Amino acid sequence: MLTRRKVNEDNGSDDGHYYISISDLMTSLLFIFILILSYVMLSFVKKEDELSQKISKIKQNVKYRGELLQSLQKELKDENISVKIDKENGNMRLKSDVLFKQGSATISVKGKQQIGEIAQLLIVKMIEPKYKRAIDTIFIEGHTDSVPIRVSNKCRSQWSNKELSSQRAINTYSQMSLTTNNKINDLRNKKDKPLFSYSGYADSRQLCNEKEKQLNGATPEEMKLCRSKNRRIEFYFTVNTPNIQKIVEH
Repeated sequence: MLTRRKVNEDNGSDDGHYYISISDLMTSLLFIFILILSYVMLSFVKKEDELSQKISKIKQNVKYRGELLQSLQKELKDENISVKIDKENGNMRLKSDVLFKQGSATISVKGKQQIGEIAQLLIVKMIEPKYKRAIDTIFIEGHTDSVPIRVSNKCRSQWSNKELSSQRAINTYSQMSLTTNNKINDLRNKKDKPLFSYSGYADSRQLCNEKEKQLNGATPEEMKLCRSKNRRIEFYFTVNTPNIQKIVEH
């Protein structure tokens, strides 16, 4: 026990005795600590549960995306349209050699038919609730090989592969819109944002490394095959991802 001693009575003061129990103080502090720890633990468990739910949702969306790609590939095959899919990364690829002439962004007759079939099929698929919830954006991407092009343009003396790949992506979407009487433009994701976007990457995202092939002494035929893999139109399906950062920060 702590005791504050009483002063001599002669000085006229009457401080009394003040007692503070160390054991009571420690008990109180321990109780407060337990309360704080319990709150922190409950908050952590709650966040962990929320995080687990969000991760499960992302996994489910990735699963639905894979199902969608497989379904598209199968149904397009029935229409004699060959596409390659990458379930893990969410890509569907068409060789641009079928869609465009060399150095051109004008879609061929056969290309228009294929793009039209894809557009009609996407309209049917993307109104299904599970796919609408799962897919955030479908990017239409144009890709070329690394061989420079020499094609005149109305606005300038020549196009670059960057411009060519971008225009091919734009024309692909425009053809999809034309084929579906603009219905493709009405597709929205679950956030009510436009479902489609488009961009061109030239040779910056190669499937086959042309420079490496050359350095390794590839034959002209091997180089031709390598470059043909890189010339493509890709449909890249991104999944909806819940805001995990918000959970962690709070």
